[in-house]
Amino acid sequence: MPRFSIITPVYNPPRDAFEFCVSSVLSQTSADWEWCLANDASTDSWVASRLQELQRVDRRIRVVDRTTNGGIVAASNDAIALAEGEFLVLLDNDDELHADALALAAATLDREKMADYLYSDENKVSPDGRHFDDFAKPVWSPERLLAQNYTSHLSVLRRSLVEEVGRFRAGFDGSQDYDLVLRVIERARTVVNVPQVLYHWRSLPTSTASAASAKPYAFTAAMKAVREHLSRCGVAAEVTEAGPSLARVRRTSLYHPPVTVVLPIDGTTKRLFGVDTSLADNVARSLAEKTTYNNYRVVIVAAPTLAEDHVDAIASRFAGRITMLREERPFNLAQYFNAGLVACTTPLAVLLDQTCEFIHGDWLETLLGYSTREKVACVAPSIVDEFGIILSAGLGMTPEPHEIGRGRHTSDFGPLGMFAIARECMGVSTRCALVAVSTLKSVGGFSPEYTTRWFDFDLMCKLRRHGLHSIITPLAMVRTFDEELTFDEEELFARRWGRLYGDDPYTRIDTRLMAHNQVSRRLDESA
Repeated sequence: MPRFSIITPVYNPPRDAFEFCVSSVLSQTSADWEWCLANDASTDSWVASRLQELQRVDRRIRVVDRTTNGGIVAASNDAIALAEGEFLVLLDNDDELHADALALAAATLDREKMADYLYSDENKVSPDGRHFDDFAKPVWSPERLLAQNYTSHLSVLRRSLVEEVGRFRAGFDGSQDYDLVLRVIERARTVVNVPQVLYHWRSLPTSTASAASAKPYAFTAAMKAVREHLSRCGVAAEVTEAGPSLARVRRTSLYHPPVTVVLPIDGTTKRLFGVDTSLADNVARSLAEKTTYNNYRVVIVAAPTLAEDHVDAIASRFAGRITMLREERPFNLAQYFNAGLVACTTPLAVLLDQTCEFIHGDWLETLLGYSTREKVACVAPSIVDEFGIILSAGLGMTPEPHEIGRGRHTSDFGPLGMFAIARECMGVSTRCALVAVSTLKSVGGFSPEYTTRWFDFDLMCKLRRHGLHSIITPLAMVRTFDEELTFDEEELFARRWGRLYGDDPYTRIDTRLMAHNQVSRRLDESA
């Protein structure tokens, strides 16, 4: 029995493109495959004869000829009916596989015995054969997958599981692969990725590789697939369009756990919108007046320089649900956050910087919607300034530590749409972040050696060491008046975590410089 069954529905492909596809399969460095093709009643006379010729040339090639045109779903299912391999490899009739695609997939599956779904990086190939738009994909990111079919090509799925979920489904044409993957991952034991370009997606005028608008029906089907997936998983959510080929999933909170807001304050004032303003007063007013979620209490950690009557005035906003800690140490966010976490009596806490104010009243409900995701330690909103400029859409480590999206406008979708969607990331800014209290305590909380926001990056790396990550969402945005990211303590951070520079599994691209839907490198022409 072959290990891989390549599945290809065929309907009137451009002849040159199909021949490149054929060449890419026959050139595989691994011989452990069969190719199952379904001719969906192609009207171009050369198609049937060419497929019959391929069967004669190579006995691993198997063809079924449909008598009527049934569409991509019906043809793909007929191709699957021919398959005998352990894994199905999805290949369109005008695309190409890297020569080592199956060999590298096999090597990964040998290491990951429980893997039921494997995906790889991909790029596009122009009609004249140029490779472009390399997509360096993140590791398995189920939240991101709800917003966009980022795994797409190359997709390798365990055949027994595909049969178990019922193969491709009618009514999802254009996004039939996405729908199948969403059903498979509901039962998959492990999902793995190969961080190499193994698939070349041909960019033609009628292809979504060229433009999402080429097949608008495909995105309609994708939205339907996501809605049905969430329904099967028991997740109440509203799914709407966030942008071209991007879905916005807004969860409806089904439970209302108690949450503690940890708020360090001192006597700092700043000129906000032309008025000298106490930051502590401003954030307390915003929290009390803007927040629609009611099941929260507040732990205020006050600096020794803050006058008693000022502290009392702030505390009065949260009568009946406040714990006041008076610190003797000078104001230090890392140390004050640690003190607040020790005082928490709830499993979840919001770490809140006094420089913030809220834009959306349902910010806390939104963050709570992600809090039960597996291996998620922190959930944060996008942090913006008063002009709508992103200051932090997560923390990245490729090629070096930086706040993702910094300096971009909130209307900018970002690289491959990543600023417009909720997604997994290595870490988040704790200017405002929902955290699992026991998890932060288990990694030692914040490192008090840092007096600047480098403690966020340090926390991120400690969580990474324990196999944990964060989620960032643009569905909630918080405004901050703290715009500076100082690099004064980078040397300290680099001594501790320099080995992780450039090793960010969720952002394998430089998100500081990369423009929307563009890339910084091309595949080697010899690939």
